[in-house]
Amino acid sequence: MKKVIFTFVAMLAVTLTMGAQKVRFTEDADLAFGDKTFVVEPLSYLGYGYHFKTNEMDSEQNAFNNEFFINIIELGLRPFKGGMFSLGVDYDLDQYRLKKSSYWFGIEDKGVVIIPVELSTYKKIKSSCLNVHTFSVPLSFELEAGRCAFRIGAAGEFNLPAVTRGRYVGLDGSNIRNRIPNIPVNQFTYSLFGTISYGGLGIYVRYRPIYQFAEGAGPLFKTLTLGAVLGIGM
Repeated sequence: MKKVIFTFVAMLAVTLTMGAQKVRFTEDADLAFGDKTFVVEPLSYLGYGYHFKTNEMDSEQNAFNNEFFINIIELGLRPFKGGMFSLGVDYDLDQYRLKKSSYWFGIEDKGVVIIPVELSTYKKIKSSCLNVHTFSVPLSFELEAGRCAFRIGAAGEFNLPAVTRGRYVGLDGSNIRNRIPNIPVNQFTYSLFGTISYGGLGIYVRYRPIYQFAEGAGPLFKTLTLGAVLGIGM
């Protein structure tokens, strides 16, 4: 968790720094075609959200599910003042944490299941998390009204194999760390999203209508996410 927080703070600092420079960069990089303007913006936004609906994971085992994402680059076309169509590339990290009463049991190249601590070979579960890394291509339309901005869109997503990480106490009292890579997920998914922001700070909602795991490879759940975003409307 400390590494995630450190990464988030570092990304935030980088984005704020780029935000101060982006205005000058955009002014230099904008290409005008009559009344239309083409925009190139690196590190356009970042966000953090909570998955508050996860279907099969809506249980006492589910502790906290969240996502962090950052834009890598965004290409925009402004057909008129205050409106922009954009196509970008984002990096996204989804984390699914379980309470200490259960843990993710994964088999490489096979899948994962949730095991209660009383059925495990551990005395205590300190933490258990499943991470999914994703590269997405969002296509959206943004409408600006003064300092307010409204954005809706959809994103195609390429998901890398998931990784489980856990810290446990063995029956003999020893501390155990476990990492299982290459957990198969649905490689291609998509999401629908909307954002409302003011002065570069906003809230967003995202819905993924496709299961994270293929049937038989893990719990069948879809996510509905609410969170905060920084950078849109700047």
